[in-house]
Amino acid sequence: MPRTTKKHPTQAIGKTIMVVMMDVPTEHDAEFNRWYNEEHLPERLEIPGYVSARRFKLEEGNGVLKYLCIWELEDPSPLKSKEMEAQRLRPSELRDRVYGYITQRARGVYTQIYPPVGAFEDHAGFHPEKVKA
Repeated sequence: MPRTTKKHPTQAIGKTIMVVMMDVPTEHDAEFNRWYNEEHLPERLEIPGYVSARRFKLEEGNGVLKYLCIWELEDPSPLKSKEMEAQRLRPSELRDRVYGYITQRARGVYTQIYPPVGAFEDHAGFHPEKVKA
């Protein structure tokens, strides 16, 4: 039976992601996760231009940091905004304590190059030549 070609749906998302990876000793996991989930995520998502965030914990692997957060942004501008600077200056005992637990950190900001707009939700029967900007 021939495969039918369908238009691949996309979802509207920002064109920039920021990937943050961190390592924390196991004895500080609970406090680190409390800070990240209850303070850091809600705080950052108040900044205009932040779209979403998803957190992950490494299941297995060597040479990779334990925690990963993928932040979705409309563009890189929120990272240099007055709102971001105000949050950095806002006092937080929990944040200051948790920063002391972080043993390694890596961060990268990426701009989407393909597809030109949105994201593919279904790759079944994917045909790149049929994607339009």
